[in-house]
Amino acid sequence: MRDVLVVLVSLVVVAGLEGAFHLARYMSGRRRAQLLRRLSTSEGREAAAAPLLRRDRYAASPALDPLVRALPGAHALERLLVEADSPLTVARLLAGSAAALCAGVLVPVALGAGLPAALALGALGGAAPTLALLAARSRRSTRLSEQLPEALDMMSRSLRAGHALPSAFRLVAGEMPVPVSTEFARAWEEQQLGLSTEQAVVNIAGRCRLNRDLQIFAVSVLVQKETGGNLAEILENIAATLRDRFRFQSKLRSLTAEGRASGLVLGALPIGMALFLAVANPQYFSRFFDNPIGQAILLYAAASWLLGGWWLLRMGEVEY
Repeated sequence: MRDVLVVLVSLVVVAGLEGAFHLARYMSGRRRAQLLRRLSTSEGREAAAAPLLRRDRYAASPALDPLVRALPGAHALERLLVEADSPLTVARLLAGSAAALCAGVLVPVALGAGLPAALALGALGGAAPTLALLAARSRRSTRLSEQLPEALDMMSRSLRAGHALPSAFRLVAGEMPVPVSTEFARAWEEQQLGLSTEQAVVNIAGRCRLNRDLQIFAVSVLVQKETGGNLAEILENIAATLRDRFRFQSKLRSLTAEGRASGLVLGALPIGMALFLAVANPQYFSRFFDNPIGQAILLYAAASWLLGGWWLLRMGEVEY
């Protein structure tokens, strides 16, 4: 038992050091990428450095493109790729999902875990790439909301200085970090290609459909174009409103932190106990896989764990 604990502690320490190394490497690389982007912008070479306008492709091969477009759900996957700002195509996403599904089915079968476990792991593997894209879209939307107030203030100052709205787009693209700089850089590129300001703003909202803050910005710009008014003051008011809402949400998260932590502990306990039994007594734990009753108990436990996790998440949400 002591040897098992030593091994587990060693693995935790190594994983922590590895995570800290990759986090430091990611942060340094991110800073370097931002500096390079700003230098290329100041020299007028940003469009040549990276393609801002994502091509609407369902497959890299022109021959395969119409076949993928005809698949049910292909358009929804393409929209998800656009909203997550992923360089993948729908064909590559489907191929990765199929490969993960096959691996999830074949590995349990090869280990003799039984058909129910193979089907469950296969379904989880097939859905993993799409779930990863959904998480990436959510993270990107959160970063956009966090960066938008500062971007709106910068645009407001640019408008007060006498610049036009497209010039404010370019200023945000050159001075702000990603992803908000990417979205406004795309809007500026679309202006350069001949689109109107209104259509470029509508395209920003279309690429970030789930971001309510950008939707408010787009509606405000379109209404101001139709009815007139001081756009700089409107942008300042939107930025102030967003900051007040972020302060309220931060306070709300601090008040509900204990409930979320309790939910994480309760959700991790079954997984931790299963790993402990698999290491401490493999023969006892193997009965859940090589016995039909054990497989049924394991499936029921997994379904109960998912239902309990969803219930805990719902209990931690606050309607306002």
